[in-house]
Amino acid sequence: MEQPLSAPLNGIAIEFGYYPKPCDIATGRFSVQTLPDHENSVATVVGDPNAFKDWIYPGAQQQRDFMSGNVRSMPYNARVFGLPKTHVLTLHEGRSREELDFVVWCLSFFFGMRLTTTEAGFLDATPIKSGVLVDFALVRCTVADVIELALDYLDSEGGDPRAPKRVAAVIHALFLAQYPHSLPFEQFQYLYMALDACFKLVVVKEAQKPSVPHAGRVQWMCEKFDMPVPDWAKSDKATPSSLSVVRNDTVHEALFFDGPLGFSIYGGNQPAADPGNTTLQMQAMVCRLLVAVLGNPGISYVKTPVDTRQRHALELRG
Repeated sequence: MEQPLSAPLNGIAIEFGYYPKPCDIATGRFSVQTLPDHENSVATVVGDPNAFKDWIYPGAQQQRDFMSGNVRSMPYNARVFGLPKTHVLTLHEGRSREELDFVVWCLSFFFGMRLTTTEAGFLDATPIKSGVLVDFALVRCTVADVIELALDYLDSEGGDPRAPKRVAAVIHALFLAQYPHSLPFEQFQYLYMALDACFKLVVVKEAQKPSVPHAGRVQWMCEKFDMPVPDWAKSDKATPSSLSVVRNDTVHEALFFDGPLGFSIYGGNQPAADPGNTTLQMQAMVCRLLVAVLGNPGISYVKTPVDTRQRHALELRG
């Protein structure tokens, strides 16, 4: 069930959350306000018994017996759940509900934690601390800069209504892949889908649509944005990328490194099978491609290599 929209005289607004920090800004295009019960909402979430190591889980599924009214905790967890709303976003200039949702998705990405406008917008688990789901930190830029970037993107993509939907889909897949209890093949599938959606976002902007097979898509994007090409994405006519080989086996044969799904880690079960941690690098690649798609592809962060666990500074207008 969604939160009802408010309708201020000068725009359209909706509550969103969960974001643990106060945030109050106002410009001619938008405003963000912290809800009055923010402090209590944060205390409730942080103190929840299902919160653990910067994540919160939904807990056991509850089922009510309609005849007796008794509530039973089921032997399995709920999956979809909600958290308190903490802020309200208002957009001016005749914006729509879909644009409100898109801006919140972009805030989610740049904050590195899932935010939602819906009553139950979380699946399986979600971070309760910012920065958990990305490898960058905003430097010399503000929440206002993020919202301006999102609105500028909406304005630039007015002729393609699927573009913002694809951006939201990439962010969601990136976040789903990082659920702490995902199996390796699940992480890989979500991240591969995110990379493929990034390719779609980029390739549809080309005047002459190139025919790029799966084996070369990440390399093609890296070369377009002058990014270092990771080893797992390198491809030529004689040798497809190792990423595409894993993708073909997983999608077409339900084999993940020669084992049934769930029976193997990335690279196989031999010691040090994947010393480069390819799935972690795939996460980093998705982050860089999203920044390139949403903003200026010349931003220095986009050019940084993905084969490191280093946290990078991100200047949106750099």
